[in-house]
Amino acid sequence: TKVVEQTVMPENLHRLLFLNNHYTQYRSHTPINISMIDTQGKLLVAPPNMPDWRFKNSVVYMWRHDVSGAAGVIVNKKCRNPDFDHVCKEGNIKKTVPHKMPVYYGGPVLTNIIGVLHTKDFQLGSSNSAGDQPLAYTLDRKILEVIAQGGGPKTYIINMGLANWESGQLESELDPVPPRPKNLSWLVLPYDEKLVFTNKPEELWEKCVNLAISNKTAEITSKIFKS
Repeated sequence: TKVVEQTVMPENLHRLLFLNNHYTQYRSHTPINISMIDTQGKLLVAPPNMPDWRFKNSVVYMWRHDVSGAAGVIVNKKCRNPDFDHVCKEGNIKKTVPHKMPVYYGGPVLTNIIGVLHTKDFQLGSSNSAGDQPLAYTLDRKILEVIAQGGGPKTYIINMGLANWESGQLESELDPVPPRPKNLSWLVLPYDEKLVFTNKPEELWEKCVNLAISNKTAEITSKIFKS
């Protein structure tokens, strides 16, 4: 029997904060990447022996990576609570759609902030969608109100919290130097809509690890035969 991991956000940690318009744009004005590995618009997959417990068995969609740092949201950890009904009740947001909507644990930073990772068919002025990345990330009460009324983007994940790296921090985790061993570095996968918006998030991490290993093996084999 497979044990399904679900995250429970501490109810007494904070009251939820609901951000509005111009305070919510969370991106740099100088999108110059300094890493040999550009992760913006890609997936970071935690290695099996990830030393940071906050990211154990995590798959992260990266919506920003530039000279000022990097940011993303975890897409495979569904919360038992709160759900979107709770979010709407606490934020005094009128919800007319009858079906239940989950909230995902987005990461260990700003854990009382509700954001939405979504397709680009719907965007606000505050949406973070720099470059040619396939998705947008919006920290704005307005998008929650629209979703609660049955509108908004075609596909989305509502999340609480996010992951954030200071300038140069993620680079050191992608290409570690001694004494940090190479097998503790993040695995990187290209964006795949079927992975990010899967209906089986509890299986996503294992699937992504296997896919990343398979891709790396194919890359090494290709280099051997070319040489």
